[in-house]
Amino acid sequence: MHRSGTSLVSRLLDRSGVLMGKDLQTDHESKFFIGLNKWIYANAGADWARPEALSELIEFEPARKEVEQYLKTRISSRASRKFSGKTLDKGLFDLNEPWGWKDPRNGPALPIWLSIWPDMKIVHVLRHGVDVAASLHTRSNRNWSGDLSRFEKWRKLSQLGRNRSPIRVGQRAATLENALNFWAEQVKVEESTIGNREGVLKIRFEDILTNPESSIENLLDFISAPKNPTLMQEMKESLDPSRAFSYKSDPKLLEFAENNSTILSQFGY
Repeated sequence: MHRSGTSLVSRLLDRSGVLMGKDLQTDHESKFFIGLNKWIYANAGADWARPEALSELIEFEPARKEVEQYLKTRISSRASRKFSGKTLDKGLFDLNEPWGWKDPRNGPALPIWLSIWPDMKIVHVLRHGVDVAASLHTRSNRNWSGDLSRFEKWRKLSQLGRNRSPIRVGQRAATLENALNFWAEQVKVEESTIGNREGVLKIRFEDILTNPESSIENLLDFISAPKNPTLMQEMKESLDPSRAFSYKSDPKLLEFAENNSTILSQFGY
């Protein structure tokens, strides 16, 4: 799920020797895989904040098969060197080193990716829903002034008959309530897809920050990385424990958590 600490985990994996992409954004997401996931979502009529529509694509086998075939073509093409930094005959299928990618869209799109790599390892990161909702809500409010300013400029052109973009695509995080429901919706989809399958490491953002040695050791064991005390110490020192359960320092968020305890408890919080 977005804002759940996946960037932190991706950086830990990167530092542990896993290639997470040569084309990373500041959030440690590969532009190559972002493009593919956005394409999957577009074919399902979904977007990042409304992932449930993906189930319609996944359940309609003829369309899903076409999507999967296109992805295989792209992954094996020269375009994949954006991710790997290498020109390989079969693209990423020829990579002979540990690699992976981070994108919150992976969760809802996981059945499609598993059809391509059925034995892939999955790191599932979970964070307290109120902290996720607060982060999404803060970002939404920060972007609103820019969204509104853009729309007002385009509105002046309406008499000229020009196309006008919407103010924004959806208001999913415009309120804390909607943002929390989004968190619950996506995590439910993720947990349903993962089920009891093997090759999955479930890790909580709060555990990484409050019990880093054990959490990072589990992560390194999961990817079969060699033990490196120096690297372990560097990783521990890069963490900020105050980010764990940060909602507790805000009386309004604390009250919001108490009022939504039923939703939170469904996911172990």
